[in-house]
Amino acid sequence: MRVFTLVLGITLTILYTVGCSLATTISAASGATFSVDLIHRDSIKSPFYDHGMTYSQRLDRALQRSLDNAKCLKSNSSTYQAPIIPDRGEFLMNISFGNPSHQVLAIIDTASDLTWIHCRHCIHCYKHAGSIFNPEVSSTYKALGCKSGMCKPTPFIGTNCSSTKTCQYSVGYMDGTYSIGDIATETIKLGGQALQDIVFGCSFGNGGVSQDASGGVIGLGGGDFSLVSQIRTLVTPKFSYCLIPFPTDDHLSNLSSKLIFGDIGLGSQAVSTPLVPKWPTTFYYITLEGITVGNTRLNYSDSSNPTKRMQKGNMILDSGGTLTKLPNKLYHKVEAAIKEYFKDVKTIKGPLKQLSLCYHAKTIKHVPKITMHFEGADVPLLGYNMFAMVSKDTTCLAMVPYSGTAVFGNMAQSNFLIGYDLENKSVSFRHTDCTRLKV
Repeated sequence: MRVFTLVLGITLTILYTVGCSLATTISAASGATFSVDLIHRDSIKSPFYDHGMTYSQRLDRALQRSLDNAKCLKSNSSTYQAPIIPDRGEFLMNISFGNPSHQVLAIIDTASDLTWIHCRHCIHCYKHAGSIFNPEVSSTYKALGCKSGMCKPTPFIGTNCSSTKTCQYSVGYMDGTYSIGDIATETIKLGGQALQDIVFGCSFGNGGVSQDASGGVIGLGGGDFSLVSQIRTLVTPKFSYCLIPFPTDDHLSNLSSKLIFGDIGLGSQAVSTPLVPKWPTTFYYITLEGITVGNTRLNYSDSSNPTKRMQKGNMILDSGGTLTKLPNKLYHKVEAAIKEYFKDVKTIKGPLKQLSLCYHAKTIKHVPKITMHFEGADVPLLGYNMFAMVSKDTTCLAMVPYSGTAVFGNMAQSNFLIGYDLENKSVSFRHTDCTRLKV
């Protein structure tokens, strides 16, 4: 699926406005906070933007990436397969490595741990946008030895010792794409802030089906290799993001989402739900208790035994996938409730095969109120969170049935300021107009 201007020691008020001229403004609580712009892969700012594609074609491509990212995970002692695919992430960010600084445009993903970039002397590398980082000219680059505490395998990262006693990594993705290289430390720059001794992968070998991939992957998961885990001693162990809706026109395509490291304080209007510790530690698990469609509450239940106690941590927050994926039984209950709400409206076959419940847009005047009931937090969604305008006259439910762990996708997360508190193990949601967010 699946990926964050410097403010020091100041406190301002969060102003929440949607649909008016005031911008939403946030600033840090006490301590260092910094943010970076996130570029949607299908926006005009992206090097992957295809001017020849229609909006429907771009959305279709995003939905297909979302489904590809949802393939079942596999790992064993010799094979490590990560859930995202390097050229199929949804959001990109600029990050600089080394001294002198070398800027890389990389995919961010909250469902991945290892940060890695293309490095010089890559033996087999797929084509990507931008130049390649040369560790030999950086005064701050340091390859890690085999006895380093970071030279250890994780659920999705394999490690081994090279003939020169340096630590090497290997990571494989579900489409057959792979990356191998040296585990090293380097100084990176985010939003003008220099962060020293960050562990990352300097890739000298990668390949697979990827053709137009970015310069690397920035891992924001919950594991030890993750960038957010590494900088928690430098800033408050919190990060947030605010994702603008899928770029439907040139206006949205010219805007950027935001990723913020540190404590910005989401305010009293935010609702919070516990983060549930589970294996693998890469993912951010929350507990979905049910979904309300209109006035109908649909409880989450085990498909084979409805009386079985609901499992904690039954849903993953995923910034790298567009669609929300629900267990088969719950999805079909949601779909049936929506059909009942629109019982006098005829369904149609949409242009995108991935989405099964579609209507003529002009026949839908008001969508039902849909609320996600997480443990301790009710999160009401707006129409664009749950229905996708797949063409100028067709709208479809942006949810799919899924046999694996449920996933809360980035379309459902758009126009929420979402804060991850890694110390207190919680995640918070606050409705925000992300196009007006000022940090």
